[in-house]
Amino acid sequence: MADVRFGELPLDLAFTDVRGDGSRRLALFGDPRDPNTRALVRDELSRVGDVTVHTLLLPLEIYPGSDDTARRIWAAPDRAAAWYAWMTDETPPPDDPDPHTPLARLRLAAEELQVISTPTLVFESGEMMAGATPAREIEAMLSA
Repeated sequence: MADVRFGELPLDLAFTDVRGDGSRRLALFGDPRDPNTRALVRDELSRVGDVTVHTLLLPLEIYPGSDDTARRIWAAPDRAAAWYAWMTDETPPPDDPDPHTPLARLRLAAEELQVISTPTLVFESGEMMAGATPAREIEAMLSA
């Protein structure tokens, strides 16, 4: 994976969760039906403090129902809350799918950044890491 400039990410298409003082930032390309994304969100990112997480939906074709789930999360009044409820407890997003969810723009951005799998983390340094990265490695990258 290529390194990217954090400022080049389509953060206008992200939803944001601030933990603690939120002083450190990362972006997450995630598929709501991907078990590796779920493990990262539920088991690893939950243990990282003082971080702002910008989540960019990237439903992949290999996971049936990903597009629909992503569109339902996007339709929620609080997208971050809907995302975390789904990822941690499998609480389905309550809303009908939003047909205007910017999935095509998100997929294009991911392609341009050479993001080919979920989960993929992007750090402010521009370094990218794919997979359910352990919390200690995320902390190390955020502290670098």
